[in-house]
Amino acid sequence: MPAFSRRALLAGGAAALTSGCYRLARPPPLDGPLSPEARRLIQTAWAGLDSNLVLDTHVHVVGLGTGGTGCWVNPALQSPLAHPLNALRFDIYKQAAGVTDEAVGDSQYVETLLSRMRRQLIHGRALILAFDQTYSEDGTPRPELTEFHTPNDYVVKLARENPDCFVACASVHPYRNDAVEALERAVEGGAVAVKWLPNAMSIDPSSPRCDAFYEALARLRVPLLTHAGEEKAVEAEEAQRFGNPLHLRRPLDLGVTVIVAHCASLGKNPDLDAPASSGKHPWVDNFELFTRLMDEPRYVGRLYGEVSAMLQANRVGRPLATVLTRADWHPRLLNGSDYPLPAITVLVQTRVLKDQGFLTSAQRDVLNELDRHNPLMFDFVSKRTVAVRDAGGVHRLPREVFTGRPEVFPRLKPPP
Repeated sequence: MPAFSRRALLAGGAAALTSGCYRLARPPPLDGPLSPEARRLIQTAWAGLDSNLVLDTHVHVVGLGTGGTGCWVNPALQSPLAHPLNALRFDIYKQAAGVTDEAVGDSQYVETLLSRMRRQLIHGRALILAFDQTYSEDGTPRPELTEFHTPNDYVVKLARENPDCFVACASVHPYRNDAVEALERAVEGGAVAVKWLPNAMSIDPSSPRCDAFYEALARLRVPLLTHAGEEKAVEAEEAQRFGNPLHLRRPLDLGVTVIVAHCASLGKNPDLDAPASSGKHPWVDNFELFTRLMDEPRYVGRLYGEVSAMLQANRVGRPLATVLTRADWHPRLLNGSDYPLPAITVLVQTRVLKDQGFLTSAQRDVLNELDRHNPLMFDFVSKRTVAVRDAGGVHRLPREVFTGRPEVFPRLKPPP
């Protein structure tokens, strides 16, 4: 679950706890009417869009296992005495997700998410993400290295029960001895994609160990939604290298459709295409490496970028300006919210967006109202509103970015 700098997030949490004057995350949606200005901005955001086609491609489902869900969160995230900073971060996530009672936390998480979706004036559907355990290269599960686990069966069940809101995305670690079989089971159950976070799951996407899984993805026509770039929850440099966008050439060359979460818009990695000096490659921005892949003609129609988290305060800048102005990329971009992160106040700051020219002051005021009302609605309308204004005109993300298109998700079916 990529996020703002953990240090900044936790420092903000400590300040909030000591001052008592700052809420880090939002409670469940507020009651009460929206202003006419807010309703107009929502209508503008939805203009020309069919809600049956709109898909948020990055929505986390997390739980503690209550109610037999099979979910799990590492105890290291829940022990204030042994791991106080991790526990604070976990509390912030719970607050963002509207979880107030851990005894029924799993159902409360889902109920809040469904409420936030259905209480919008219009809503599309969410691709809800499973999250597999970490495995060693020999196929041994490593729960001690796993931050959280959300089983495929659980997200498949939720999607089956809530077809107006949810679409299932499986997560299968490719080092599992039963990886292909697990993928086939999830797809048979209705999963339309697979999610990885290589840095946290200890997956090397360039390893031949993944080839059988890649061949199965291509055969089943299932896209791989994978994090690329830096992951702030990971400290080890070697693990961060698993987020190098250039590693994704291997699945692309084996015929897999690859969706790069956040367009790899954070951190640096070795430029594996550049000559090595003293055995080391120069380090460059991950977004530059992603751009290189996007500009390779052989990957057109197979490589896509996903724009979740790109409005977060630590990512606003050249990557956001690029995805807004590169009209040739727009047919290859997808929208995602990275929920529940839009509900964490310190992450998305409309002031930063205004100061860098992506919003006007009037737009910022209305978005702040939506932010207080519903973080999912705020995220969607913000993505439809941010723009670059230059001599060439006003550049925004077009409607197609917000739809689940058949060339990306061949198995996606319309809602009932």
